[in-house]
Amino acid sequence: MLDANAFASAPSLVPARPARGSWTETQEPLRSLEGLAPHTVLSASELYPRICVRDPYFALKDVTVMGKGEVVARIPVQQDPDAEAGPISIAESGRHLAILGSCASALVSPKDGQHFYLACGARGTWLRPQAMARSTELLWGLARAEFTGKRTATAQTVLSLEDGTPLFRLEVDYNVLSAAAFTRLFGEARVEMRREPRRDEGVQRTPEEWAKLRQNPYSKPLALRDWRPDGESLNATLGPVTPELCKGHFALHPVMPVAIVASGMTRVATTLLRRLEGAPWARCVAKDVRLSANNLAFAGQTVTFGAVRRSHEGADHAFTCQASVGERVVAELDVTFTRVD
Repeated sequence: MLDANAFASAPSLVPARPARGSWTETQEPLRSLEGLAPHTVLSASELYPRICVRDPYFALKDVTVMGKGEVVARIPVQQDPDAEAGPISIAESGRHLAILGSCASALVSPKDGQHFYLACGARGTWLRPQAMARSTELLWGLARAEFTGKRTATAQTVLSLEDGTPLFRLEVDYNVLSAAAFTRLFGEARVEMRREPRRDEGVQRTPEEWAKLRQNPYSKPLALRDWRPDGESLNATLGPVTPELCKGHFALHPVMPVAIVASGMTRVATTLLRRLEGAPWARCVAKDVRLSANNLAFAGQTVTFGAVRRSHEGADHAFTCQASVGERVVAELDVTFTRVD
């Protein structure tokens, strides 16, 4: 397990920020990731082909090698935590840390090249119980990964505030599939997506059309609908999921990211907490988190999110959440929220 204080000196470990433009993909051959020297900054063009996600889902800055299977990066806060009284929501924390863990895993992959890192489980602990304001600074992320089997990997990660204060510890498990294996398993969900011409190809678009192309679906909450309360449970629906909601996640196979599925579950849980407390303004802080994800939700499918309060003691509310497509369970989440105001 990573030391929760690992970020106390993190700013001194990372070299100066690369020059503007260093994240532009190039056609240069990929260098080997084996044996890279500490403080080596990994470019997007090196990472995207290996982990099969890209921007806007990938939002890490300055991914830097620190050792064998170990990387650090700067992490933005792109979405308002809403009911969560923290610098960043646990779902968005999980999104960035899981991606960082896949970058660390790519450093120690038995085979170089293109692989899909499917997050199938996570266990996390929030380390700051008090209410805090949303962060306006880049946070720190640290991940150390190892392969635990031929097609499985685990990453130990820590999220820290700008000043190095540990905030969230998360352990993520991955099923690792080659591009060929992924296509064999999920080829029926393949969507042929026409490449959008580059701006410099002379295509005429209105400002509104360009703005739509640049939209980041991960900067705003999911548009849940059909809210259905029932005692100490609550359900809501999303969909059909569009390819735009899966931008940057598994090209040609638009799949709803597990972290975004988790954001739907936590939102239903915090909404239920507010409803049961009769306090629509209430805010809370997460404690222990446990996630399992054994299926995928593809573009074109409708996802139902549900939460049930399984216990309530003082300010603590424990929830069991589920996301499903029809009768098929996509993911499950156990989380405890503590009301702080």
